[in-house]
Amino acid sequence: MEFSRHRQPPEEWVTSLDAWISELRFRGCTPATLQAWWYKVSSLARRTRSGPLEISTEEIVSWINRGVDDNARRSDLNAVRSYFSYMSRHSLRMDNPVEGIPLVRRDKRKQLPASNEAVNKGLSHQDARVRLMVRLMNDAGLRRTEVATASTHDVYDDLIGKSIMVHGKGRKDRLIPLTNDLAQEIGRMPEGWLFPGEAGGHICSDTVYRLVRNATGCPPHAFRRKFATDIWKATGDLLKLQELLGHESLATTQYYVMTTHEDLREAVNGMSNYRRHATTGSRLDPEKLLKALGVPEILIPGVITTIRA
Repeated sequence: MEFSRHRQPPEEWVTSLDAWISELRFRGCTPATLQAWWYKVSSLARRTRSGPLEISTEEIVSWINRGVDDNARRSDLNAVRSYFSYMSRHSLRMDNPVEGIPLVRRDKRKQLPASNEAVNKGLSHQDARVRLMVRLMNDAGLRRTEVATASTHDVYDDLIGKSIMVHGKGRKDRLIPLTNDLAQEIGRMPEGWLFPGEAGGHICSDTVYRLVRNATGCPPHAFRRKFATDIWKATGDLLKLQELLGHESLATTQYYVMTTHEDLREAVNGMSNYRRHATTGSRLDPEKLLKALGVPEILIPGVITTIRA
């Protein structure tokens, strides 16, 4: 039985689900994908209470439209489509109930990061699990799946501080430095999964989504976007941010950075100051120019020395 430590679907689904997962494993799908897709189809089976041979297109659509965001709906449909394609290929079901369901378009709009109010709601919530979940996403940039599978065994002491090994998408692991507060909170946790499940193992990513969304009003990924935006504003270094987020493409990382109207106004004001002072040429005191451009006073002597050199 696949994933026996997790809550199982109704008995009539088990054999076909296990065979499907076995085929996906043979094709080289990652363990994270196998577990995520198995959970999604198992969740469909539990919620509809229909067998794999009887479940209808309408029941599947109703489950997909249960209230998650577009990207989650897209992932749900991909998992269900793969399962019923397997059923059709092996003549386990004569029709494919997913065949007529249109694709869910990828939402390419920039999504807003979580607000400070949402962060405070999460960090002050009465449920200790929610507080730690929000902190892992807001302070370390973890995805909800990575939060669900986090363990005390993944925390390392690198002599400078504590870090956590995050098992990301596509078998890509990354080591994320932890803030002192977060490291201390994890250090107080019992050994093993940070979020153990009721049937053994760890909780599922959908549970993380539900707990965080209900507690803060924001989806979990909004806190990951806030982590990304704040790191970028603090460092201006997209390459470091790309490594922290575990992205293969820098273009994906740029999608996570939210530029506010205040950031744009600051840029325009800086341009205006530059134009106003540039016309004065050498008559302008370099120190005044640097102050007008917003250079911190502690850096001005070194900058002036470099310019004159």
